[in-house]
Amino acid sequence: MAALVLSTAGYVFALILIPRIILERRQPAATVAWVLSIALLPVVGVPLYFLVGGRRIRRHIRAKIGAVGSIESSVENRVRPENLPSLLSSTCGRILMTSGAPPPVAGNRVTVIEGGEAAFDAVLELIEGARDHIHAQFFILDVDVIGKRFIHALASRARAGVRVRLLLDAVGSWRALLQIVRPLRKAGGEVAKFLPALPLHRKWSAHLRNHRKLLIADGRAAFTGGMNIGKRYMHPRAGPGLWRDSAVRIEGVGVRDLQAIFLDDWAFATEEAGPEGNLFPALPSSGERASDGLLQVIAAGPDRAMRPIYRGVFTAFTLARKRIWIATPYFVPDDAISTCLENAALRGVDVRLIVPEKSDLKSVELAGRSYFDDLMLAGVKIYLYLPTNLHSKVLIIDDDVGVVGSSNVDIRSFFLNFEIGVFLYGRKEIDALAAGFEMDLSFAAELDPAAFGRRPKLVRLLEDTSRIFSPLF
Repeated sequence: MAALVLSTAGYVFALILIPRIILERRQPAATVAWVLSIALLPVVGVPLYFLVGGRRIRRHIRAKIGAVGSIESSVENRVRPENLPSLLSSTCGRILMTSGAPPPVAGNRVTVIEGGEAAFDAVLELIEGARDHIHAQFFILDVDVIGKRFIHALASRARAGVRVRLLLDAVGSWRALLQIVRPLRKAGGEVAKFLPALPLHRKWSAHLRNHRKLLIADGRAAFTGGMNIGKRYMHPRAGPGLWRDSAVRIEGVGVRDLQAIFLDDWAFATEEAGPEGNLFPALPSSGERASDGLLQVIAAGPDRAMRPIYRGVFTAFTLARKRIWIATPYFVPDDAISTCLENAALRGVDVRLIVPEKSDLKSVELAGRSYFDDLMLAGVKIYLYLPTNLHSKVLIIDDDVGVVGSSNVDIRSFFLNFEIGVFLYGRKEIDALAAGFEMDLSFAAELDPAAFGRRPKLVRLLEDTSRIFSPLF
């Protein structure tokens, strides 16, 4: 009897949810995947939809932090997109602005950080040099020696009178929130968690995660990129378990846009007005050439309807004439991005993709490889990074645009996660990213299309099955 009631309830909910899913105007593949899951197995599909099916968050807390919203127009050194160095960069800048990002900004010193050893030193340097405040947010804080050293460093500055605020994703850092943040709280630091997995008083899905990685010292210097905090991401000594990753250190007025993102997230997570203090200090020009310090900071997520990172990347790929170089640990694009890369290769653009030989997420690896046959047929060169897990999230388009941040080239980053992207328009920074990419190529093996095409049919079936269900998550 109970089974009959449960089954009947499932089908009733399915009849209610299916029209709602259709009206959400998702990508067709995602719509079909959800409709089939709910219609064929409602007892599983209906609860799964309520748990991970939502895609939007309305930030009713945003009004509490009006100072953050006003910073976009008040920052000095703003650059009109049409004044960026090339047609590609100016078009990207315009698309990003009209999609909700602040205008580009000049007067920055940008240091590209390649590898976990240099990254760990950069993070500690920012923490130890802070005198007024430290704002940090990460998706994952591992419970290991590096995670504990990170907390110890923050606690030390908190005891010295520095205001420390640490924001962690409730799912990605759940163990750290339970086990290692107490010393920071005892030292006077503030710790908040972003999006509880099962909220009691707000509506959202458990899979909408804050994937951003950001540390700001005194509103003057910032660290951001693909690295979380843990010994697999960063370590003072290289070792066999250290992942390959990239980040940037930014000094200058561009830090204000990163500060605005943190304060927005902090207010949303805590439901409190933005913290007081000298959070947006007057910042002198870095002294670098303006063309070398040009950048645009992008916040994307389920609260941003126009998906600015996705639109910026799509625009850059569409306009590329010389090269598109991509390093990403998780490659599961939508059909538009995949076709865009194929078209670029067909018109003679040097399109190269580096992914790890063995991913830490097998289902994502399988889904991504389902795209490889068509990409290589069009002329895209695909490389497998051999030494360890590649976790870099770097794009290089012609000599005009470089992108580094937390966003992968996958559906989750483009449409579900809260992400940060830094679009770099200076030749010096783009050359630095390209040098890192070429270094990674020297440790990678190019995938042979003929050999790859001979993989077993069972593997193909697993790849295509993973691809079908990738839009669900």
